[in-house]
Amino acid sequence: MAIITVTTPFNIDLEFKVALFGKRVFAWLTDMVVITLYYYLMLKFIYPFAGNSEGVTSVSSFLIITIPVMLYQVVFEMLMNGQTIGKMVTGIKVMDKEGKEPTMGQYITRWLLCLGNLFIYIVPYILFEHPWFMFGFIMLYIPDGISMMVSAKSQKISDLAAGTVVIDKNYRPDISETIYLGIENDGYVPLFPEVMRLPDRDINGIRNLLKNEKPSKSNDTYMISIAQKIKSVLSITSDLYAPDFLQQLLRDYNYYTTKDK
Repeated sequence: MAIITVTTPFNIDLEFKVALFGKRVFAWLTDMVVITLYYYLMLKFIYPFAGNSEGVTSVSSFLIITIPVMLYQVVFEMLMNGQTIGKMVTGIKVMDKEGKEPTMGQYITRWLLCLGNLFIYIVPYILFEHPWFMFGFIMLYIPDGISMMVSAKSQKISDLAAGTVVIDKNYRPDISETIYLGIENDGYVPLFPEVMRLPDRDINGIRNLLKNEKPSKSNDTYMISIAQKIKSVLSITSDLYAPDFLQQLLRDYNYYTTKDK
């Protein structure tokens, strides 16, 4: 599985796992089932009551079938933090290549340039009226397939243009690789409540930095620069040695996030 390395504002490297190709295919198939089921239900139970005239029927079809199907991907991804129903089922999501949630513009760009979306939009018609034609439309995915194979982050053409990647949201590292420290809350006195202003990805980055610490002069200098930048951003004054300061931040973070559990 490919790994995406993201550098936080504190110059800490974080790693994300790229979604497996099989998961992405299964997510796509799940979305196809959802769209086809929606099409069938609308056609069976709603469409017959939309009106008898040709004009009313065409408008009704456009409003209750075409528009919802066309907007399915982009609306779900924007409202569900980078996930469609298929992505939720498989545990993958769209993420900005810098490790942030994509902007609305990125979601829209990704949606507009996804060549295979044409197949998504018309798949119900193909399945119900011309089932053999759907094999021809699979050809629309060949450019994206080639792009995923040759790009370092398994990105489709639309992802490359939008600056997004698809990651495995459900990836869980070993407990020793997480920010959990297993501290006792009773009697513990946190020193830096400001730590709660840091996003989870920076906290996890600090944990990874400490875990990978090596006894070298260059690493010691790097740790000091990271600690100084965090102190500056959070307006913290402390004489603790850099590794001890970062370790204390993790302890305080664990205290504040687990004290009510």
